[in-house]
Order: sequence, then structure tokens, then C-alpha cells
Amino acid sequence: MQMHSLMHKGYEINVQPEQTGLGVWRTKVSVRSADGEVAEVRPEAVQPEWLTEAEAVRDGIERGMHSIERELAPDDET
Repeated sequence: MQMHSLMHKGYEINVQPEQTGLGVWRTKVSVRSADGEVAEVRPEAVQPEWLTEAEAVRDGIERGMHSIERELAPDDET
């Protein structure tokens, strides 16, 4: 499946969607700083399952953004 990337507050969010054997979609999410340092936040505590790849990608991006805002750049207003 295609890797989806988005820049947010100086970090790159990478979302890799995967379809399970049951036909539902999940994502693997990783985050790294724009200068190449790996932050590797993987917000996967409870992994939701989605009916479409687009829904899974949207959720993965949102989880990455929330992790950046909570853990990596909580005081950054950009």
C-alpha cells in the first residue's frame, strides 16, 4: 500500500495503511523531525479498524498530529 506523508509543526507524519485478512483497514504511524531525527512516536494504543483505506489514512494522520501536539511540540503555536 502507498505511504502517506504530511508535515505538521516541523515533524513529518508517515502513515502506512494495511488491509487485514478480514478486509478492514489499519495503519502504522511514525513521526520524525524535519531535520531527519527520528521521533518514532507510534500512537497505537487502541488500533481502530476502518472500512476504507481513506478513513484509515485520515485517522492515522490525526493520531500523528495529536501525538506531536501532546508529546513533541506541545507549546508550539505554529
